[in-house]
Amino acid sequence: MVFTGGRRRGRRTVSIVAVASGLVAAAAGPASAEDPAPDVTAPVITDLGIEPGKLMPRTFKFEPVVTDDVGVAKIEGSLAGQRYHVWCSLVSCTVETTNVEHDAEVPLAVWATDVAGNKSEVVTTTVRIDRESPTATLSPAVRSTMKSGPVTITLSKVPEDIATIEMTAGYKGEVLDSRTEGPWVFTWNAVAGAPRLHFRFVDRAGNEIIASSEYVVDDDAPIIERVDSVSTYSPGRVDLNDGWVGSFSRLSAKVRDASKVTRIEWRLNGKVASNSFEYFWIPGNLNATQAVVTVQVWDALGHASAPKLFRVNIDSTAPAMTVTPAEGALIRGTTFRTSVKATDPHGVSWVQLQGPDNPTGSRADTLTVPSGRDGARTVTWLSVDNLGNSVSADRTVIVDNTAPVVGYKSGPKNLSKLTGKTALTAAALDRNGILGVQLLVNGKVVATDVTGPYSFVLDPKKYGTTFTVQFRGYDKAGNYQHSAKLTYRR
Repeated sequence: MVFTGGRRRGRRTVSIVAVASGLVAAAAGPASAEDPAPDVTAPVITDLGIEPGKLMPRTFKFEPVVTDDVGVAKIEGSLAGQRYHVWCSLVSCTVETTNVEHDAEVPLAVWATDVAGNKSEVVTTTVRIDRESPTATLSPAVRSTMKSGPVTITLSKVPEDIATIEMTAGYKGEVLDSRTEGPWVFTWNAVAGAPRLHFRFVDRAGNEIIASSEYVVDDDAPIIERVDSVSTYSPGRVDLNDGWVGSFSRLSAKVRDASKVTRIEWRLNGKVASNSFEYFWIPGNLNATQAVVTVQVWDALGHASAPKLFRVNIDSTAPAMTVTPAEGALIRGTTFRTSVKATDPHGVSWVQLQGPDNPTGSRADTLTVPSGRDGARTVTWLSVDNLGNSVSADRTVIVDNTAPVVGYKSGPKNLSKLTGKTALTAAALDRNGILGVQLLVNGKVVATDVTGPYSFVLDPKKYGTTFTVQFRGYDKAGNYQHSAKLTYRR
């Protein structure tokens, strides 16, 4: 903005304002003859600084020329009737055209207010807004990689209203070349390590955009920094000749290169094994304790890395497991506890009871499970070591909740009179075997036989004139059964 004053009052203006302020504050007596007349003259906008109908960019500035006999306090404006588009200092106004239709001709209004509060007339013109940013397509494409040397760059899909295209070394850096008309072809001397190549586009309205080519100049071969196991188990570096892998392994190479790596080759014991960036292999199939792995990569420009060769140790042996109860153990009750102990030279990662016996997926090494019906009952444990080797173990137990059959095989009949020592023999039967039979007199154990035939000698002199006799048999699972009671006299 250019500001010009009318009548200048200099220091007197300040004193007048001060006196006037004092008068307002004190509401004192009449003004003297020397007091100046109040300022009632409004500012005048003599020039907006913009030609009517001019094509303008998304954001632009202009400098209106405003005159006033005392001084301008503020300048305001609006675009398309909205004041938030325009904000002004006493030097210039800035216009931001967000939400304004592209290529629309819209009114631009400006007004000024002086220090006395007098407001100018609103001065209006029209401007045409170009809100589209200039663009183009690069060939080679954005983010391309290239070797050092001359590179021909062609820009296509360039808008018709482009005024200038500049090729610069870096963002807002040195201008290397420029064009104001097609063909839009540039030659660039690509140098590794030089500032990133940019292009500055300016259209006729003044819209400007600076875009990076993101070109990568690469004259060096890739470097394989390390090779890692990326398996679920034992992740970590394996290329130092002391690494370990299990029966299954997945390897990945970490590569440093300015451009993209486009090819990889894995060799196992000297033979090409894979071209996948992650190498999955089965060391357990080698039937060996060591293997030699070689990896080499190539980038998009054909640079080849040095081959990286290393030896890995192979452990394809699963953990050793001890499971309880023992195989074929007899189980009595509605539930029983099963546990596992696993050991491995490289450590055990986890153990887990399998199937419906472990609905929550717990990895505890001891669990209580339902016994189920009488008969064979199998549980399965799984163990995995820190290299991913796994093994499962089935354990079958026998559930027995059925009591044995116990009775008299031979001896005096009920209510018999005994005159001396008398032989008694019990009969006991169970499908899982009998542990033993006890002789009870008057409900108390007086003898036990653990081998058949289950024979006992009863001395009636040790008991009263009348007493009861009964057998109690136990099976090997711990179930027991009583025979009927017999009464004897002496």
